[in-house]
Amino acid sequence: MLKNYIKLTFKVMLRKKYYTALTLVGISLTLMVITVFASFLDQIVSANPPEIHRERTLILDKVSVYKGDKKTDAAPSISFLQKNIRALQSTETISYFTTREFISFLNGKTAGHILKFTDENFWKITDFEFLEGKPFNIIEVRKGARVAVISEKTKAYFFKDGAALGKTFPIQGIAYQVIGVVKPATPFSRIYSDVYVPYTTDVNTQRTEKALEGTYNALLLAKTNDLKKVRAELRGILKKANLVSGADSVKVHAFTALEQFAKSSSFNDDEPEYGKTAIVISIVLILFMLIPAISLVNINVTRIGERAEEIGIRKSFGATSGTLVGQLVTENIIITLIGGLIGLGLSIYASQLLVQFINTFDPLFKMPTDSFIISWRVFGFCLFSCLLLGL
Repeated sequence: MLKNYIKLTFKVMLRKKYYTALTLVGISLTLMVITVFASFLDQIVSANPPEIHRERTLILDKVSVYKGDKKTDAAPSISFLQKNIRALQSTETISYFTTREFISFLNGKTAGHILKFTDENFWKITDFEFLEGKPFNIIEVRKGARVAVISEKTKAYFFKDGAALGKTFPIQGIAYQVIGVVKPATPFSRIYSDVYVPYTTDVNTQRTEKALEGTYNALLLAKTNDLKKVRAELRGILKKANLVSGADSVKVHAFTALEQFAKSSSFNDDEPEYGKTAIVISIVLILFMLIPAISLVNINVTRIGERAEEIGIRKSFGATSGTLVGQLVTENIIITLIGGLIGLGLSIYASQLLVQFINTFDPLFKMPTDSFIISWRVFGFCLFSCLLLGL
């Protein structure tokens, strides 16, 4: 029966080529937009390599200082983090990092690079794939060794196709030796960088870091998925901390990537509002799918009217209304699946065009062309969207 339905679907599609083409264009463009959007969200919140522990990795990126009725928000300092959160019992590993930028001049060309100062624990929380070499260790961090782990893109820029290990390159006029090359993280991730170096080589620390406020963040790898324990322990520690600068109280903000995305405001330390975020995303998706859905409805109405004789004959031979409806639903799903596959293919090129468009606004710090990755989660979501649209 299903085989006959499939054959009949293609005959109906070929009978009205113009309307079929319009339907497929509408469906494919809609699914293309949905796929790019889903890929973007997937890169932000999902546990993709190298962030395989994303569901239990909190990012402590803000400290709020209360003095009377005044509240000041800022990134914490490295001294504040090392003094107050290094001994958390609810965490497995803690890493400190900050992100800077530097410009290079090579072969008459200027390029911008993302630079991340971090420590040896950064490589324990993440799971980067090392193409060459190894990460820096605790001894190199303590000594302030000028060593660097670079991304695949950075290697190609500085060293072309040649070997990078053991060679040096300049960062703000200072030579760093390459000890590792990794596959890059997604540009939408907080751990993304072109170059990783020990935070003890950060010459700006003394000028920019204060007792509380600074430029550093922390990655907290919780022992379990119960992240409320980590936040509760943080609150308890800060209540007992010796506050400086006349502060009445201090609050830190530590959330996972998903929690940060779900929060209604980055300046709100309440629990994330997942329901509200899901409603907003659902409304956006429904609006995107509404136009091709209306198009399908109109085509179905026309198609049913033209097939009145066929339907009458089938009913006279005993076909039930349920059987006829099942046939039409099958036809719709097949059409939307075809449009979805076309849209999936278009999304690959559309995402590359989107990256090129974004790069025109910042030609120095260019995103990689493969920033949008179609993972199995994105593929499954698009398949579900096709079925939903067909139904």
